[in-house]
Amino acid sequence: MLLAGLAIGGLVVFAAVQGREHSSVAEVQVNGSPAHTGTTAAVDVSRQLAPAVGTIIATLQGSTGLGSGFVMAKDPAVSYLVTNNHVVSGATALHVVMPDGKEFTAKLVGTDALDDIAVVSVPSTSLPQATFGTSAKLSVGESVIAIGSPLGDQGSVTVGVISALHRTIQASGEIGSSSETLEDVLQTDASINPGNSGGPLADSSGDVVGVNVATAGNASNIGYSIPADLARYVAETLIAGQKVQHPFLGVGYHTSIEAIERGTPFSGPGVMVDTISAGTPAAHAGFQVGDILVAIDGVAIDNGQTLGGLIQVRHVGDAVACTVRRGSQTLTLHATLEERPNT
Repeated sequence: MLLAGLAIGGLVVFAAVQGREHSSVAEVQVNGSPAHTGTTAAVDVSRQLAPAVGTIIATLQGSTGLGSGFVMAKDPAVSYLVTNNHVVSGATALHVVMPDGKEFTAKLVGTDALDDIAVVSVPSTSLPQATFGTSAKLSVGESVIAIGSPLGDQGSVTVGVISALHRTIQASGEIGSSSETLEDVLQTDASINPGNSGGPLADSSGDVVGVNVATAGNASNIGYSIPADLARYVAETLIAGQKVQHPFLGVGYHTSIEAIERGTPFSGPGVMVDTISAGTPAAHAGFQVGDILVAIDGVAIDNGQTLGGLIQVRHVGDAVACTVRRGSQTLTLHATLEERPNT
């Protein structure tokens, strides 16, 4: 499990994302209806979803690591479990233990380090299967339930709410050996601890709305989850043996809070561009350091949306209209998104 902010524990919108979906031989169950808030008790969600949530044991060089995963799809030969990439990264062997005690040697199907999603398969088609909801319909304050194996305690259930949508976090391994930027995650106060990584965050109907990924190491009751719509797209792509797209603009930026901390405040929605990588879509579009990037395709970058979230639901090759404030001018810069470089 990763720790967010200063540390992350043990051991980046349905309508927008669905354009990136594709058919797969594996059957994924999806419920696009909004949750019936308050009509399903946590005990019922636990009974419904917990049987599909397993503990993943990763054998590493000289040690083992524990995480969680849940059955998301089946084909005629195997069941597929989604988890976090950091749970399985570097593993020389993988095992899955389900709540009924069944143990399987697992096979790594595919990983996506940038979105921190991985898929493993086990040779069984009789396992209970989770149903995906849609994270695009979540609201701040909505009740959620996290299920997983914190500290190896299988089937643990915690309850909370969606504390915020569209967070960007910097995450690093607990000994600082790896780091990542997750650009559009859910924030929850449902307790998430080392070992919860890869487990489901469910709504009050028992549908998966997120994949738990991190907890703030310097705070209490702040955890993070990868939105289900993104996680499902990535997992389905990996199961199909296809390449996951990572649309890329090519700017570094400060939020309005960070800009104040750095002594360069600005007002209004948007982010302040502080770096532009050479040869990238942003460079070709004419971005300049100091520009305030206000919106993407008319959607404002504010506390309700992040730049990463607005970009990652697009396709490589998509043209986007970027609204920019430059001094007293408001400009529209047009960029064609490219695949993120492997750096």
